[in-house]
Amino acid sequence: MDAQEQYENASLLTGSELRTIAHKPEIRDLSSLSLPEIDAAVDLIARIAPAGNVPGVILNGMLRLSERKLPLPMVRRDIGLLFRGVEQAIKDRAVYGAFFAGPAAIIWAYQKLLQLAGKDPEASFPEGTWQFYVDYALRDDTARHANETHGFDTRLRQHGVQLTPVDRLTAWVMTAVYTLHQYPSLLENEWRERVYITILQDITAPTPDAARFTNLYRAWEKQRPYQRGHDANPRDDYPTYRRRQFDQFLIAAMRDLPDSILQAWKQRVQTAVAHDLPAYQRQMSILAYLDPGAYAEARTPIPLAQAHVGLIYQGRYYLLPACAPNGEQPAHWQTARAQIATILAHPAATPPAQLQLLARTRRTAAAAVRASLEPTLQQELAQLRLAPIWINADPRPRHLPLASLRQVERGAGDHPLTLFRTDDTFVFDQSHIFFDGAWGAALAEIMTNEALSWAAYLRTLPPPQPGQTRPFAPTLSISAADRERILAAPRVASEVCVETRAIKFAAIAGLRRKFKQRSDLLQLTVNDLLVLYRAIHAATYAPPPSLTQRLQQLAQAQETAMSARIAQLALQSSPNPAILIPVDVSQRRPADRIFPMTFSVPLVNFDLLAMHRRVLESLEQSETERGRRKRRLARESFEQLQRDYLGTLAGFGEMMSRVKQVAGAGESASVGAIKLLAHLPRPLQHILDNIPNRFDVLNDIIRGREVFSNVGAVVPTSTLSRFITAKDDNDKKTLAWGVMTDATGIMTMTLRDFRPHVAQLEAVGELDTAILIAQDYLDSYAYGFNQFARDLDRIVSKSGARYQE
Repeated sequence: MDAQEQYENASLLTGSELRTIAHKPEIRDLSSLSLPEIDAAVDLIARIAPAGNVPGVILNGMLRLSERKLPLPMVRRDIGLLFRGVEQAIKDRAVYGAFFAGPAAIIWAYQKLLQLAGKDPEASFPEGTWQFYVDYALRDDTARHANETHGFDTRLRQHGVQLTPVDRLTAWVMTAVYTLHQYPSLLENEWRERVYITILQDITAPTPDAARFTNLYRAWEKQRPYQRGHDANPRDDYPTYRRRQFDQFLIAAMRDLPDSILQAWKQRVQTAVAHDLPAYQRQMSILAYLDPGAYAEARTPIPLAQAHVGLIYQGRYYLLPACAPNGEQPAHWQTARAQIATILAHPAATPPAQLQLLARTRRTAAAAVRASLEPTLQQELAQLRLAPIWINADPRPRHLPLASLRQVERGAGDHPLTLFRTDDTFVFDQSHIFFDGAWGAALAEIMTNEALSWAAYLRTLPPPQPGQTRPFAPTLSISAADRERILAAPRVASEVCVETRAIKFAAIAGLRRKFKQRSDLLQLTVNDLLVLYRAIHAATYAPPPSLTQRLQQLAQAQETAMSARIAQLALQSSPNPAILIPVDVSQRRPADRIFPMTFSVPLVNFDLLAMHRRVLESLEQSETERGRRKRRLARESFEQLQRDYLGTLAGFGEMMSRVKQVAGAGESASVGAIKLLAHLPRPLQHILDNIPNRFDVLNDIIRGREVFSNVGAVVPTSTLSRFITAKDDNDKKTLAWGVMTDATGIMTMTLRDFRPHVAQLEAVGELDTAILIAQDYLDSYAYGFNQFARDLDRIVSKSGARYQE
């Protein structure tokens, strides 16, 4: 029996079992679905989560509950049953890997079961679908993203400040201490700023004042402080100062509103604060550790009095209390300074730890692996969980890509945040379960500024003196038997990471200005252009002869032949990739965090490549034709092609805008919403029928093959410089693109490459070849994009009739 047949049989069995229950009269009474819709849902569940009789058993259990909202423990139990059901129904691992799409499929199928039973899917996921999803699917070491800031060292140099090694570390340890203590207030600020403005926009929407508040949050983003200003009260900490600045901003914006509007706003704000804010603070708190289960992570709270800051120095681990003894007050800087001086003067005598081995273990296997380790090591690993923040103080070369910088000691994967030090920057490595890209970048900036404040204070003090007692340092000794057990467990996907700064951001900005001058309909964002060219690049990439020759040479040797052939397949132009784009929806509902939108640029429908070529050829002809009549005809031909091409680009931009609007509202795109695009140019309209099912949140996660995350241009005062995005645990996701534009206008694009040839080349000692492949792929994208932007600039700059729809 081949793989397809095994999968079909498992799906048929699941559908048969489930349909028997789904046709019960009580389903017809409870469900809002018609009988054909019920049958369609059953078929979809059976195909996406073939789990034998388990879906039917779960549906029966749902029917016994009268409430529309299911208790969260029941939801987690049911989803665990679905995972086990799929594993039992598809015992062949090859079939399982080929057809089962992972956690997204299970959660999606469960939502369909909720609909069948007449339950409320949204209420059954009180922290939002994305939070539930990341607990299941962004668990591994590769699911961490990172931000880099240079502000600490840059500003110390600017002011001629030189800190001792002890005080450098003390500044960051105290920053971590106060971050843990202030974190509820930091989250409250994030929540208040979003919710207060959103409620104001909702209440004023029917009034003549609506336009005043449409872009209010963006206006606040431009002036939001990431450190205490010169006008701060000396007694105010950063969260208090920021809250006061926001309140002043909002009072000024609301000054002229009628009392009835203000009263309605206050009432809704009070209700939201009482009902939603505490839940959000619990959901996003980093005072927690991750406990790996077979299918999901359990976020286990850490009492503040027990919290520590972790320090890694010379490969050894230390735990420093975050609170003063016998209470919940922050640890005193004198204590931390003396502890750090002791560590640097008298480091632990134990050998450097090797927890990297555990960090690269699949989280699905982590619990079983740890249970098999020596009892002393298990106990010490449990103690490390008390530190939500770890600081690796062993410097790394800054020139390394961010994903390479983090390949050192970084704990065992249970904690939210790790800081790495380079020659003159700090890298913030963040678990996606606790951080999204935007919040992670914001916290990196906040902590950098806080560390600078500590540095300014510590430099005024007398030299530090070592204390009498070194902080607790677990031995973390991994025996040969333990090492063998760890290495035998499933490992995370191998990767290489490369970077480029070749993309000319100023040229993109200039092109967008010309688009706007040409027509208000040409509203393509920077990210729209980057995503559009990603599809073009995938279809047109050709490796250079030097890389082709290198792989041909490897293919001649027996030990490298297989890996070379797999790499050669990777170099071939690929089909249009389904790209997952994270859309920030936290402004409307902070708990929902992001909405992942998967988008495949319809190059074939657009006929974009041929259209681009034709309009350039026509432009060349119109500029070089000598005869007056021929030149006039060539110009008229170009202007027609120009209008068609710019119309198509305008349509693409409009499509992206509407799709992001749907995603930004956190809603699936219904046929009705997509029909709003009906005014697009005719060449695009025939693709609309294929759009409606593309934007369901979990279906998108299933289908996406790449991640493309652009955190955008940072504010002018920011010292953020680089960013890498996370990749979920699904092996079908192969490329992760991260983009950040710094305060000087330099765009850095990173590419994490997880394609199968990376592991194959690494296994035969040819990781350098995998790096060359990734670097050429990224460089060719960057240089090709620059040429694409120059072509568009020429096309849009050519005088002629303005584009009209």
